Amino acid sequence: MKKVLNFSLLLIFIFIFKSVPCFAQQNLSLTLDVCQYRFNQDSSLVEIYYNLLAAEKERATTPSEYVLELRITQDEKVIISNLWKVQGEKSDSENKDQSKMIVDVLRYLIPSGDYNIKLIAKNLFQTNDIDSITISNYSVRKFGKKNIEMSDIEIAQKIVPSAQNKTKFNKNRYTVTPNPAKIFAKENPDVYYYFESYNILKNLTENILKIKRTVLDMYGLPLPSLPDYIKKKRIRGNDDVEVGMLNISALPSGKYYFNFSIIDSSGKDITSTNTAFFVHNPDVAPINRNNLSIETQVSSSEIALLQPDDLEIMVNASKYLIEDEEIKVLNNLANDNAKKIFLYRFWKERDSNPTTRVFESYREMLKRVQYANSNFSSIKKEGWQSDRGRILIKYGNPSEIQYYNNIAEFKEFQAWSYDHIESGVVFIFGVIGAFGDLKLIHSTKTGEPHNEFWLEMLMVSESSLGMQETELGGSNREAYRDIFRRNNIEMPRYLR
Repeated sequence: MKKVLNFSLLLIFIFIFKSVPCFAQQNLSLTLDVCQYRFNQDSSLVEIYYNLLAAEKERATTPSEYVLELRITQDEKVIISNLWKVQGEKSDSENKDQSKMIVDVLRYLIPSGDYNIKLIAKNLFQTNDIDSITISNYSVRKFGKKNIEMSDIEIAQKIVPSAQNKTKFNKNRYTVTPNPAKIFAKENPDVYYYFESYNILKNLTENILKIKRTVLDMYGLPLPSLPDYIKKKRIRGNDDVEVGMLNISALPSGKYYFNFSIIDSSGKDITSTNTAFFVHNPDVAPINRNNLSIETQVSSSEIALLQPDDLEIMVNASKYLIEDEEIKVLNNLANDNAKKIFLYRFWKERDSNPTTRVFESYREMLKRVQYANSNFSSIKKEGWQSDRGRILIKYGNPSEIQYYNNIAEFKEFQAWSYDHIESGVVFIFGVIGAFGDLKLIHSTKTGEPHNEFWLEMLMVSESSLGMQETELGGSNREAYRDIFRRNNIEMPRYLR
């Protein structure tokens, strides 16, 4: 069953489409959205929502007919091909420019993998009225049975309890009318949402399910006017369905994100799901955040998104960048709120581009910490605490990394060179100690550890390097050069 809606909200869609020249002349346009839900261990239930907006001009007696074609391909192989016809309605004789919107949902069971989805629509009576839309590299995931997982979020025009008569929009006791464009305005200010959660009983010891809703702006930052909302539900089964609504009347025009997460008793996210939606409210002025209290500014910044464990990491990692007096202040902060205010002020002062809402320098710092934790962690410490983590966080990505893994009679080491620091510096990280960690053993950077005999520290045995025992200087450097020549490898930059 296709559902035909008479919309007086054509301007809402013009808001999105008017910036694209080709839409100015089209009488037909498509929008498309896709969500996936758990079905079995091999396949997911993929729902494809579309709406077809058609301008019925001067067609008072004959309804239009449209042909739609859906193609789902993987590696250029057609997985699903579907062709069907839908019919519009006769235009009202008093309103020959009336627009019609056809809304529908298609459901398929699809194995996990990456796919291309293309939908084409064509007016049978007006061959120039044609539109298509493609979603490339759409990833269908495999839902497991072990960990808590969440489906995608369907953004809907309306959600009501299911009536006795069945429609294609019915699922889990609700009638969920899609809004594939995900656009809302004062004429339709209620954003409805639907998603599912799985494997709850196996992972939560409490009898309460806590779902946190966060609304983010186009930069991914929390809204000062919409604080986090936590919904508590009694657990009644291993899976859960969540529906809800948000009124956007007070939001300025723009792109927004829903983020829903299941949290544990400490407030930490266990898993999350998110999606975007759009608001057209030209009469609502954007908020001037500089007029807000410092607490509200912090609560609407990226600092507010830090989980408790991540807050401690960012506080301690920031110590690599600050002076001793600031470290003393940071060490004496009484609670998490005070630490967030410190970080907010610290990174606002160091923001590389104050004209934007985000702190670019902070985001770069966060990337460095995340990279260090992913690549430099060991049994004894997290990556940000390692020597390589500290250097990466403090100085950024090196200009070049030279790897030395197979020099006879020497342990593994790396040389990180930075061309933009002090006309060129190098950091030598070598495996010393019993755990095989790469530690900083030498650098030419002022203020960093300096050791002319760094290569001797990496010897597997105590054989002589062939250099004078009592003097540093030329003979020492020449002995090192000779070792690299004998092994036919390049000496680290800025040590040659």
